[in-house]
Amino acid sequence: MSHLVAEEHTTNAESAILGEIREAEKKADEIIEKGRLEKDRIIQEARSGASKLLLSKEEELKKSQEKKIMDFRDKARLLSEEKLAEGKLSAKQAKSKSEKNMQKAVDFVLKKFEEMI
Repeated sequence: MSHLVAEEHTTNAESAILGEIREAEKKADEIIEKGRLEKDRIIQEARSGASKLLLSKEEELKKSQEKKIMDFRDKARLLSEEKLAEGKLSAKQAKSKSEKNMQKAVDFVLKKFEEMI
């Protein structure tokens, strides 16, 4: 009878060990699943964050480009106004000089005419 008791004790011990192994495997599977879910969540958050950052940077770039274009237009307008003012001044000076030269030419012609008479 003691042989049966020992065999039953061994079987119970083996069953208990197998039960513990199954329980440990179940816990390991749960840990792995939780880890996978956490990994997926972190990846999704990273993608979302990257998308938001990309949109933000694209908007910053667009605003920067628009500002550069506006600055360029302002500089071009100022340069155009400056050149126009310089042109007007040059035209005014040329007109003034031509009026002086006209008077000299008239005086010269009159003098030559008088010399001929």
